[in-house]
Amino acid sequence: MQNTLEGKPVPVTTALKPGTPEPPPSAYGWGDALLDLTDRLNESTSGEAAELLDQILAPTHGLLERLGDFFEAAGEKAKESEQDDGFDLRDEFDNAAAEIRRLTEDLHVAGDRMRALTPPSQPHRSRVSPPHTRIPLTPRPMPPPLPGPRHTR
Repeated sequence: MQNTLEGKPVPVTTALKPGTPEPPPSAYGWGDALLDLTDRLNESTSGEAAELLDQILAPTHGLLERLGDFFEAAGEKAKESEQDDGFDLRDEFDNAAAEIRRLTEDLHVAGDRMRALTPPSQPHRSRVSPPHTRIPLTPRPMPPPLPGPRHTR
């Protein structure tokens, strides 16, 4: 779900007004799930935001850690070709996994720090909807698991 502004993609909130039909399923279910999570973060309190951050930043089970696993697996898959470009691609994926894990290390206490923040005296108000007309966000179902064995390290 994107609009364009001056030819550049701009994310659109996934919150729907009452009576608006659900958009058709996207081919990018995982990206849509992150958009939903971002919408929830934008509408959350500091404590709720901390819980959402923990879903992303948890050092052993968070999304970033799993994304690192994903890139490592992609690198192994590229290496299977036994071609020079496959080995180069594996190195690029391994570097991406290392960068993602570095982010996880740098941000691993961000949830605790967010939890410790004092809520502002005036809550953030959306310019789109006054507080009495805000639509509660309902998460979309997660994409179905892919068939086949689960990758473990």
